Amino acid sequence: MARRTKAEAESTRAAILDAAELLFFEHGVSRTTLEKIAVAAGVTRGAIYWHFQNKADLFNAMLERVRLPFQHLLAAVDNNPAADPFGQLHQLISNGLRLIASSEQHHRVLTIVFHRCEYIDELNPAVNQQDKLDEQTVAVMQRAFERAEQAGLLRAGVSPRLAAIALHMYIGGIISHFLLKPQQCDLMQHAPALIDAMLLGLQQA
Repeated sequence: MARRTKAEAESTRAAILDAAELLFFEHGVSRTTLEKIAVAAGVTRGAIYWHFQNKADLFNAMLERVRLPFQHLLAAVDNNPAADPFGQLHQLISNGLRLIASSEQHHRVLTIVFHRCEYIDELNPAVNQQDKLDEQTVAVMQRAFERAEQAGLLRAGVSPRLAAIALHMYIGGIISHFLLKPQQCDLMQHAPALIDAMLLGLQQA
């Protein structure tokens, strides 16, 4: 009985997250109330509060469902410091972009983050979590560029920190534009070339 109850609770939580994801995507975060999410999920508002403290907690849980693959990709770069850093970054980012292009869920959630989310006070905890992930991404890239600098591979006059920030901003621009106009670029096919265009400018000639 306890096992069934746990499974039912997990099923309810997933249904709430699925409903929130679709409503946030269709209507934006600020226009989506917990009442609307409850109706779409076929549960009571009490059920939502059983699983989530508030909308920010729910929003953050929705993000967590797509963060894990990216965190695994980041860990792969840090866990193999002997590998070619430029090759690592190329693979990391190409895989990440292809994941966005191939996964409807990643496409929806990142569209919410980039284009459907008003950064208002009630979402500050979730925004802070996203900021932490951005900082983690830049830090991993910076460590890779530090290894490149030590090996004489990083372009002279470019610091590892600046290279990491520039690359992160470039990737953010690609993602943001692709989410708005996916028909303009076949990200599955062209992700490696897009990353080459940036990384080649950071490599020592």
